[in-house]
Amino acid sequence: MAIVIGTSGAWKDVLAMARTAGIVVDEPSDVGIQLARAQKVLYQQDTLARDDLALQQAALEHDLAEQHSASAADIARIHARSGQETARLAGGADPGGLRAVTRLWAGLSQLGRQAQERSQVRARSRAVLPAERALQDFIAGRDTEVARRVEGARRIVKGIEAMAHSAALANAIAERAVIKTLSTLPDDFVLINDLHLNTDQDIPFEDSYLKTAQLDHLLVGPTGVYAIETRNWSSTVAADGDEADPVLQVTRASFLCSHILKDAGSDQIVRSVVAYGGAPSTRSGGAHVAIMPTARLLAYVQYGSSLVSVQEIADVCRILT
Repeated sequence: MAIVIGTSGAWKDVLAMARTAGIVVDEPSDVGIQLARAQKVLYQQDTLARDDLALQQAALEHDLAEQHSASAADIARIHARSGQETARLAGGADPGGLRAVTRLWAGLSQLGRQAQERSQVRARSRAVLPAERALQDFIAGRDTEVARRVEGARRIVKGIEAMAHSAALANAIAERAVIKTLSTLPDDFVLINDLHLNTDQDIPFEDSYLKTAQLDHLLVGPTGVYAIETRNWSSTVAADGDEADPVLQVTRASFLCSHILKDAGSDQIVRSVVAYGGAPSTRSGGAHVAIMPTARLLAYVQYGSSLVSVQEIADVCRILT
């Protein structure tokens, strides 16, 4: 088995995202499991919130119905008392013997009673308005209240969903596949993962300068030194490229590796490789970058005669780490 140093850089990013989302993952497959669990918790909390609010709404509707019933009964009693009073006055008077003043007084009294009756009916009708408003406000704010109660669970789901669809997870899967594949090499190979290269000088590179570079994997063995960048490409990214061009990244890292080794007195050639998972790549690495699926890596890095001694392998690892 090859000597393996470090772990996938993209997987470190996934673990950071998991901590932010409040979950623990040990394997990429755990992300899907945790997402299913979080979605189940969200569904349960949403159901409980809606059931609880349905009970509250039923209680408000029951209270409103009781107030409507009591109001209708009171209004009926008001009408009945007013009718009885009108009948009493009308029955106790002799229309033929009433003088003009008496008739006027009786008419005014009846108008006053009617006005009082209307006022009492309006007052009793308005008594149910607070209960109606309470029910209306409750219904209007019901969905907002449900959202408030499940906000924490929904935030966790969104965080895990973002992780599940992230480039970091896709690349972590690809990088871990490369590590697993290359770890099966003989024990005279050394695999260094997530290597960060630094130099104190400004190294001219194309139209700019280099002082630092990051490399997914550096493989050092009897057949040579390999700078390996990894991607998990979809069909779209494989055709159109992604934001961080792996060909450019591995070219930069390989160039800086060679410069650092040369400054330290080592003339080892660093070969550039882009290993990919997912869709077949249509990208070209030109004359200096080999692009291949992860499954071909073992054959590629073992091809050829042994050119690097055990001491030189140790020296390269010491210089670059």
